[in-house]
Amino acid sequence: MNTAAPGGRSTGVPVLVYSAGVRVLCVGGGEVAARKVGHLMDGGAAVRVVAPDVVADLRVAAGEGRVEWTPRTYRPDDIGDAHLVVAGTADPAVNARVAADADAAGRLCVRVDDAAGGTAAFMGAVRRDPVVLGVSTSGAAPGLARLLRRELAQRYGPEVGALAELWAQLRHDPRVTEALLGLDHVDRRGRWQALYRADILDSIRAGKLAEAKEAALACLLSSSD
Repeated sequence: MNTAAPGGRSTGVPVLVYSAGVRVLCVGGGEVAARKVGHLMDGGAAVRVVAPDVVADLRVAAGEGRVEWTPRTYRPDDIGDAHLVVAGTADPAVNARVAADADAAGRLCVRVDDAAGGTAAFMGAVRRDPVVLGVSTSGAAPGLARLLRRELAQRYGPEVGALAELWAQLRHDPRVTEALLGLDHVDRRGRWQALYRADILDSIRAGKLAEAKEAALACLLSSSD
C-alpha cells in the first residue's frame, strides 16, 4: 500500500543506514553535495564524486584519500556498483538524468534539488551517539524540518547517548538478566523504561556515571516501579 502525504507526495519509511563500506556515487561537487556526503564519509562510506570541479572540502578529502574524485562530467556508466547515488549538481536536468539512471539500475537516489524526484532522502539528524534522532517532512516543508531538528538538538543533549551506552551495558549484566527472567514482557519493558528518569539523566550530566549506574540497577533489580 502506498501512503501519500498531502499534495500527493509519498511518505517515507525511516531506515538507518550503517555507512561503513557503503558505496556512494555523488554527482556534483558544490557546497550542497559536499554537505550531503560529509556524514557518509565520516561514517566510512566509499564515496566517489564525479564533477568537473569540487569545493575545497572535497578537494582536501580527495587529497587525503577519503573520497575518490573523477574530474569530468557525469556519464550513465558512473552508476557502476554504487549502493546509493546522490544527484547533487546545480542543474535540475542533470539531476533528473542521474535519478533516472539510478532508478533503471535499481539503486537508491537522493536528489538535492527535488526530494520527491528521488527514491531516498537524507533526514535532518541530531547525533548523540549511539542515539540518532531524525526528522523529515517528506520534502513538503524543509524549513519546518530544520526547526524541528533544532528543537530536538536543544531538548536532547549528550546525556541520552550516555544513557544508551549504560543501557547497553546493563542488558548484558548477569544480575539484570536473572532479575528480569521471570517477568512478562510488560513488566520487563516497564523496568527498562524506568531508566529514563530525571535523576539518572541529571547524574549523567554531572559526570556521576557510577551514581547513574547504581540508580539504573536499582530500577532493574527492584520489584517495585
